Amino acid sequence: MKMRTLDGINGIISILYTVWSLTLINVVVVYAEQRFADQPESVTVKHGRAVVLRCKVLDKKGIIQWTKDGFGLGTDTDLEGFSRYKMETNESEGVYNLHIQPVLVEDQAEYQCQVGGADGEGPLRSTIAKITVHFPPTEDRVKITKASPVETTEGAPIRLFCEAGLSSPAAQIKWYNDNEEISSGVNVTKHQMPNSILNSVRSFLDLTPEQKHHKSNITCKVSHEALESPIERYVVMHVKYKPVVKISVDSPKILESEDVRLTCDAHANPGGLRYRWEIDGETVIGDHTTEYIIKDVSRLRNGVKIGCFVSNVIGSSSADHKLSVQFSPVFKSEPKDVDADEGKSVTLNCDVDSNPPPNIHWTFGKGSNKAVSLGSTFKLEKLSRENAGSYFCWAHVPGFSDVSRHIEVYMREAPEIQAEANQFGMEGETIHVVCDIRGIPRPSKNDVEWTRHGVIINANDTHYDILQEATRNGAKSTLLIHDASSEDFGLYNCTAKNGYGKDIGEIKLNRQQSLPLVTTLVAIIGGIIFLVVVMVVIILFKKKGKGYKDPTLEKHSMHSSDHSSTHDSVMKVDNRTATGSDLSPSEEDDDYSHTSDWETSDTGHSNNRGQDLYRYTSEYNDATFPPKGPNNARGDYVQYVDYNSRDYNPPPPPPPANYNRNSAYSAAPLNNVDPRYSAAYGNPYLRIPSSTNPAAVQNPYGTTGTKNIEPGVSTNQNFYNVPPNNTLNNMNQNNIATYGQIGQNRNNLRSSGNMNNQYIMVPQGEPRHAVLGTHI
Repeated sequence: MKMRTLDGINGIISILYTVWSLTLINVVVVYAEQRFADQPESVTVKHGRAVVLRCKVLDKKGIIQWTKDGFGLGTDTDLEGFSRYKMETNESEGVYNLHIQPVLVEDQAEYQCQVGGADGEGPLRSTIAKITVHFPPTEDRVKITKASPVETTEGAPIRLFCEAGLSSPAAQIKWYNDNEEISSGVNVTKHQMPNSILNSVRSFLDLTPEQKHHKSNITCKVSHEALESPIERYVVMHVKYKPVVKISVDSPKILESEDVRLTCDAHANPGGLRYRWEIDGETVIGDHTTEYIIKDVSRLRNGVKIGCFVSNVIGSSSADHKLSVQFSPVFKSEPKDVDADEGKSVTLNCDVDSNPPPNIHWTFGKGSNKAVSLGSTFKLEKLSRENAGSYFCWAHVPGFSDVSRHIEVYMREAPEIQAEANQFGMEGETIHVVCDIRGIPRPSKNDVEWTRHGVIINANDTHYDILQEATRNGAKSTLLIHDASSEDFGLYNCTAKNGYGKDIGEIKLNRQQSLPLVTTLVAIIGGIIFLVVVMVVIILFKKKGKGYKDPTLEKHSMHSSDHSSTHDSVMKVDNRTATGSDLSPSEEDDDYSHTSDWETSDTGHSNNRGQDLYRYTSEYNDATFPPKGPNNARGDYVQYVDYNSRDYNPPPPPPPANYNRNSAYSAAPLNNVDPRYSAAYGNPYLRIPSSTNPAAVQNPYGTTGTKNIEPGVSTNQNFYNVPPNNTLNNMNQNNIATYGQIGQNRNNLRSSGNMNNQYIMVPQGEPRHAVLGTHI
């Protein structure tokens, strides 16, 4: 048994020894096999550079080669067919590196180092290493396909595209507006060359031009891993755009009643801007420029919207400005008195408008400056006798005067009569008896009662009327007593009531004495005198206003006065002759048809009235005047008057060449004219002084003549001859009247319907040119 155990132990030991021996042999064999000490790694290289893929094998037994995308490159050091490829070896160290120079695009592939098997050993394969070749786009292959500058219009879409030529990997393109990247509207397309890793890239930019793009650089930047800095291409944008408008005000603070100047700043491409101003949508009337001035601006302009519209050929745009006018506080609505029952709440409102908004505070009681509340609304929680009364709302705006309003707060209670105890009236007149009632609520007319000796006065009685009107703190009732008698004077009672009670007041109506009789008479007489003075003044002004001066006569009078002053002789004519163009009796004078005005004397002359009216003063009897020719440079002749515009016929035509103006006997007979109005009478040059020829006063026509003159007929042969007295006496007295015969022929003068009897007449058939006569 013991031997068997020992044999078993020995067997086990033998087996263990055998296993250990075999293990030791295997370790020696594994350690001696070929293996990689260094394997290739993936690498990225720029086109044209060199690259080395490492491969180190220990205990190499087999043949080493490199593969490209699984294709063996060969086992020789100089790889045949791959002139840029070379296997750098060091047998002693087991180095078998692959060297490629220069690296080209086609060198981008997967590479592996392989060791062939030998002497029962299997082959070895290294990790796969990938060579990535970066081929950047060249400068000449980056293009932007729009010529600079790019002419366009705002709002009109355009497309720009930027192209980057062949590259590996594909280039990246980004767009910029100046330095701001454009992200919207960009679209990129790629195109790879057949059997090549090279790609071409094109980026499209769809742009809607705006004003901000005008004169800006639109840049495309092409970037690549193999480029140290991006390649840039750009175009300059020329954008036609409608105006960009902005309104500015000359002063940041505008006060009421000041002038406001608004300026419309606008720029556009192209120019040629046209401006238009509006106020709250209404076009301003007038010429429109870059400025708009509002004179004396009022508070009504506060908050209005001022608009400036500017346009060019591209379009129109506008800008608005809300006007802020600072003005003093003003109450939008007048505060009203309020009333309430005792213990009730009361709310007071103070509606004030100003710019800037007002600061409002409330005071209680007249003369008090203590603020009891702030804000536009004031609320009394409980009304009582203590807090009822006068409240004042004060509005304060910096830079302006404060404004305030008085609001009375009444507590409802029974009325109180506050009438005058003694009142007065006059007998026979309408008397007003007034009863003032204080109390809220105000009593109505039916709540007020008048009594006399305990009897209620009926308002329907024609002897009485009762009027009532509301007052600030109650009402006023007035009793009207018509045609008061002595019985109406005495005591009256006024009773007023409302829902809170009533009150009775006693009024004594006293008789008032009338004004003294003397005072009344003086007042009446003074009024009459005043009216008489006013009427006299009106009549004088009316008569003075009817005067009329012929400017031609006035000019002639001035010449005559100058000449007369030189010769110390002046002719004076009655005002009635010199101030009017119409010598008929004026409206204010007596009627000439009255017999007392035109009494005939025995000598045939008119009465004193007619002599006084047309006589010469004695101081001019001996006046002499030098003859005047028609070409006198001084122009002492009476100027030509346009008689065609008058109501009378013009004077006779000029006399013949041998006519002597200094002779009163050479005057032509007058047709339908009073001799007092003839040129011989009115013109001092045609008058013979009475001291020289006294007979001229009796008969201005003289006593000689050659031919009788029939009424209405005149010839050149006898026009300037003087008819004899008997011929004059036989003529129609309606047409011709001598100075001494006015009294006898006054009826004919008055009965003639032709008012031209008072003016110098041209004989029938004679021309009207070259008039020498004048109308005085």
